[in-house]
Amino acid sequence: MARVIKAADERRCEFIAAAQDLFYSKGYESTSVNDLISAVGVSKGAFYHYFDSKQAVLEALVDDMQSQYQTLVGELIIDPGIDAISKWNQLLVVTNHWKIEQKEGLLSFAKIINMDENLPLKHKLITRSSKLLAADFTVIIRQGIDEGVFDTQTPTVVAELVVAVLHAFSDGLTDLLLDQKTQEQPFQRALRKVKATQFSIERILGAPTGSLTLIDQGTLAGWFK
Repeated sequence: MARVIKAADERRCEFIAAAQDLFYSKGYESTSVNDLISAVGVSKGAFYHYFDSKQAVLEALVDDMQSQYQTLVGELIIDPGIDAISKWNQLLVVTNHWKIEQKEGLLSFAKIINMDENLPLKHKLITRSSKLLAADFTVIIRQGIDEGVFDTQTPTVVAELVVAVLHAFSDGLTDLLLDQKTQEQPFQRALRKVKATQFSIERILGAPTGSLTLIDQGTLAGWFK
C-alpha cells in the first residue's frame, strides 16, 4: 500500500486532536508519547518533528483553544452596530455557552494545567490569555466611555484590572467544581462569587448596577450537574 503523505499542518492537527482525546479520556499523566504516536499511526521521528515533548503538545492544545475563542468572538468585538453594554453581555453569553458545551473537556484540562509539573505552562497561559482578553475588553470599554455608559478612564489599564478580576473568579469557580464533594453548598458559594465579581466589575467600569451579566444562573447550574 502506498504511504499516505499529509501536509505538515494536517499532521500537527492530528496530534493535537489525539492529545485532546487521550488526555481527557485516559488522563494526562497516564498518556505517553508512544500513546500519541500510536493514535496518529506514525513513527516516533514524525512526532518529534512537530513536538519535543508531551507538554509541548499540551501547549499546542492550549493555543488551539485560544484560536477557537478568537474566531468565536472576533466579529462581535468590532461590530459597530452593538452598544457597549449589549456587546459585553453578548460576549459573556457566547463565551459561557462555548465553555459549557466543552464542560468535561475543560474540567479535565483544569486538572491537567494545575499539576505541579504544568504550573509554568499555566502561568504562560494566563499571561497570554490576559493579553488577548484585555485587548478585547479595551475595545468595549473605550466604546462604553464614548457612549457615556462607563464612567472610567484609561481603557487599557482598566481592561487589565477587569481581566485580573475575571481570572480570580475563574480560579475560585474551578476550585469549587473540582472539589465539590468536600465543599459545603458549592453552588450557593458559586452564586455569591458571581454576584461579588459582577458588582466589582461594574464598579471598576462605572457601569450601572446590574447592567453587566457575568453568567446566568441556569448556565452556572449546568457546571454543577
